[in-house]
Amino acid sequence: MDWIDDKILKLKDKIKEQSLKRTLSIYIFIAIIIVIILYIITLVFCHGWKDLVYTKYYIDIKSYMPFELMVELEPIDKVILYGADIIEKYLIIIYSMIAIVLTSNMFYKNNIKAPIEILKEEAKHISRNDLSFSCVYNSGNELGEICESFNKMRIQLIKNNENMWSLMEGQRQLNLAFSHDLRTPLTVMQGYTDFLLKYYPQGKITDEKLLDTLILMQSQLSRLKDFSEQMKNIQDINSIEIKQKLTNFNMLKKKIIDIANGINVKSNFKINIIDNLKEDKGYIDENIVLQVIDNLLSNAVSFAKSNIDIILQWEDDFLYIYIRDDGVGFSKKDLYSALKPYYSNRSGIDGHLGLGLSICKILCEKHGGKLTLNNSTKGGAITSASFFAIVDKK
Repeated sequence: MDWIDDKILKLKDKIKEQSLKRTLSIYIFIAIIIVIILYIITLVFCHGWKDLVYTKYYIDIKSYMPFELMVELEPIDKVILYGADIIEKYLIIIYSMIAIVLTSNMFYKNNIKAPIEILKEEAKHISRNDLSFSCVYNSGNELGEICESFNKMRIQLIKNNENMWSLMEGQRQLNLAFSHDLRTPLTVMQGYTDFLLKYYPQGKITDEKLLDTLILMQSQLSRLKDFSEQMKNIQDINSIEIKQKLTNFNMLKKKIIDIANGINVKSNFKINIIDNLKEDKGYIDENIVLQVIDNLLSNAVSFAKSNIDIILQWEDDFLYIYIRDDGVGFSKKDLYSALKPYYSNRSGIDGHLGLGLSICKILCEKHGGKLTLNNSTKGGAITSASFFAIVDKK
């Protein structure tokens, strides 16, 4: 009997893959067939009971005279005949009502109850801010699609939470960096101020020494001003909205060449543009892309020996831009920390007080991509910036 169970299971799975409308239609069709079969069988039995009574009294069942007027029936025979008439008259209604109840119950139990219970339970998890559950219901019907969408929503919520915590952690690190870097010039200025207050009234400070001290204090004030500007830039970046517009990639390539030539005026490096783009147009925020390229090229110029490659590539709805130089490459510490705000392995590593790569990372993420750092097998560093984009197929 195992093969029968296998057939039933396969039939259930096949029905489970159908839409709810089609599944209900199948249930109704099967119920109608069963009702008809039962109705016919019951009619046969009823006629059989009647025939027994007719045969008992030797009555011609083809007679047009009412059977009760032809003979005196025994009570039990009256009950049998009356019961058979009632069953024949109302049988289809009784079977239909039973079929409706049973079909509705089976349809609910096999197709609706399980996914509803799953969705109900998962809604409770979400209300408790618990996203560790998994909303899985293997079915091709509408409720299966709802469960699948629910699970995708859960995964997206997890990603959103991770992004939120990542942004909060980034903001915390940024605040710590600002606090740390602001403390240094303030401490220096406090020392110079204490020095002047202590020795200037006593006439122990020469005019030359006073001028030097004031110049040093002015340099610290300039540094504070730079920090203030950087803070404003970061705030502006966080408020940037990505505006994707249809962009001609050939025009984008020309603008990249212009940026490279502008950066290369003083350096005189060999900058190569390698175009692996198979598409002509796509929807991107051109300003964001060019700003990232500008920052990455400025950083590459600081470390390259003589050669820089800019590689343009399109893959799986993402525009990839690789900046490869022939310098010493990234150290292990650089690979781990270079994308953090204010990280620098030397003074002015990227010309933006340690914020250049961090800003590029924020811009790439806002555009649906990411910024990664690697070392080339041939030596030198490779910086990869990706941007989510939609290709224009027209």
